[in-house]
Amino acid sequence: MKDATRTGGFFAAYFFGIGLFLPFFPLLLSANGHGPAEIGTLLAVPIAVRLVANPLMTNLADRLQATKGSIVIFAVVSAILFLVLVKPLGFWATFFLLALIAAFWSPILPLSDAMAVNLVRKRRGDYGRMRLWGSIAFVVANLAGGVLLQYFSASWLIGGIVGGLVVVFALAVTMPACEGEETGGDNSGGSDTSVLKSPVFLLFLAAAGLVQASHAAYYGFGSLYWTQNGIAETAVGALWMLGVVTEILLFYFASRLQSRISPVGFLLIGSAAAVLRWLLFPFVTDFALIVVLQGLHGLTFGATHLGAVGLIAKAVSSRRSGTGQGLLSTAVGGMSALATAAAGPLFGSDPAAAFQLMAAMSVAAFLLIAALNRPLGRLQSAN
Repeated sequence: MKDATRTGGFFAAYFFGIGLFLPFFPLLLSANGHGPAEIGTLLAVPIAVRLVANPLMTNLADRLQATKGSIVIFAVVSAILFLVLVKPLGFWATFFLLALIAAFWSPILPLSDAMAVNLVRKRRGDYGRMRLWGSIAFVVANLAGGVLLQYFSASWLIGGIVGGLVVVFALAVTMPACEGEETGGDNSGGSDTSVLKSPVFLLFLAAAGLVQASHAAYYGFGSLYWTQNGIAETAVGALWMLGVVTEILLFYFASRLQSRISPVGFLLIGSAAAVLRWLLFPFVTDFALIVVLQGLHGLTFGATHLGAVGLIAKAVSSRRSGTGQGLLSTAVGGMSALATAAAGPLFGSDPAAAFQLMAAMSVAAFLLIAALNRPLGRLQSAN
């Protein structure tokens, strides 16, 4: 099996678990006896822990030059911890268990991104073709989870998540040793550290984080807004799937586009599309027009993701690739949490205001990326 195929398998297996966890895990918590207030707090735990764990754990993996070994260990520990959740636990036991799960489960994704980027550097893989399997698996898990819950208890969802982690473990074990790290090169750990701490790089993280965080109102309240405007639940599900399909299509053709569009170009396209999407979102209620607008998801999420990952790949050597991807994950997660918290009250008072805030965030990101165009070009060429 080719290394690129294995890495695509990492994404598929990981996102299969995410596709079960995000929509259905609250049902498991409810079945285990937790009320709405407790569920809200428990769901916030992995988000908060991820902000700290991702940069720390990915940095540790880089320092030890152990991307493969880290994925193996993190997958095993996460699977074991998830199995403990099969039986109902008290609030505090569940609280601390979810914190531990997040500390080991979340870093698998940025480390997989780092491994995929390193294969691209060696011309042994196509990042878009590897990453699209994660999007496909996410949709499959959404559908499978719904069917699963019709016939089995919510605890069976844990089996699906653990199954995905077992696949991650098996694929990681079969990867060649040190595949994720360079055995040599001109870039030193010290130079990489200066890049990761440079104002230009930090501002780039802020800009990418703003665009991805601008999806907060959509993720949190998009379905509710559509149903309030007369869109049937089945149609809402189709709209969500359409968004993921456009993302998959962009990833599939990414390698052809990347020969013509720079990472900064992708970021500018993604942020510009986000401005348009969120400005129009609260005013478009005709289903056909919603379909057209939903087609922008491939750009608002996909183009931004390709630009951010691609820029890190050019600005940071493979010795610090995991750390760079971990910092990106933290920037996106932190800003998404803040954007979600702000969008809730706004949506409650005026739904349009929530999406206007998302548009304003996208405008800020576009202007910041445009201002950083030349500095980011120098940052990439220097490494």
